[in-house]
Amino acid sequence: MKNNQGMTSEPFKYDYLRYNIHNVLRPNWLLILSLFFLCRHIFLFVLVGLMGLRGGGAPGMKVLVEMLNPVYNITDILPAMMFYVMSVRSPKAKTLPRWLWKHGRLLVFLSIATFLIVFAFRTQLALSTYGAVEWVVIAVNVLIALYIGLSGFIRDLFNEFPAVHEPESP
Repeated sequence: MKNNQGMTSEPFKYDYLRYNIHNVLRPNWLLILSLFFLCRHIFLFVLVGLMGLRGGGAPGMKVLVEMLNPVYNITDILPAMMFYVMSVRSPKAKTLPRWLWKHGRLLVFLSIATFLIVFAFRTQLALSTYGAVEWVVIAVNVLIALYIGLSGFIRDLFNEFPAVHEPESP
């Protein structure tokens, strides 16, 4: 039976193309870009490491190293875990990825809050010393938090995980 949501008779809350083969919502590009931004310190660390392998004396290297402070890497762990869970989101997934996904929104909030707290302590809340880059980073973190908190799609996405398929007995 065909309906307006696609080829199946199962109704979908969103367009059927937003679902994967397990009939759960797939992450959208805005969430993926948000998580990528929240993992920026790890990616910068990798980038600096790769640039060092190529002869690390480039003038841009010094700027990257100054932007890279290891204390911020701890704030990237939770969004990186969300990337991992995205890759194992299937009926065969174990309990830990299911738990992490179910609490994904909270974990992203925790990551953002941790970053803002660490940032505030490192800068001693000297707001007048913040440059444009610092204000943009703060604003993007707040926008991501608002998106994760207010988006119905994101709420639904983190509430869905493929059901466990029990092995069929002969």
